[in-house]
Amino acid sequence: MLREIHWSGVIMGTGVGLVSGLLLFVIAGPLGANTFVQLVIQGLAFGAAGYAAGRFSLVHHELSGGISALLLFFLIAASTIAGGADANPAGLVLLGVMAVFAGTGGGHLAEVRRRPESQSE
Repeated sequence: MLREIHWSGVIMGTGVGLVSGLLLFVIAGPLGANTFVQLVIQGLAFGAAGYAAGRFSLVHHELSGGISALLLFFLIAASTIAGGADANPAGLVLLGVMAVFAGTGGGHLAEVRRRPESQSE
């Protein structure tokens, strides 16, 4: 199953999620310091990563979206920890679970939107 995944699409989805998350943080400005706003922005970034990966994937759209969002989560967590921030294990687990669900949902949405109208009924 992992051999059938379009890995360049997964990497592209991770990049799209990273850029969209950074843009949302810039747009949020001072509101970005609020924990709830941070979670919403990161959830949207994970969903964008999953959606982009799902659009570029020919098969296993949900799995590609979940993997892409999980890669984005690892990238964010590693850069945050390397930057000197304290790692909260419960927060990392919550963010990881949110990444998998949002990425999988984004991949599923991409697959549903890609289907022709005649197949979705």
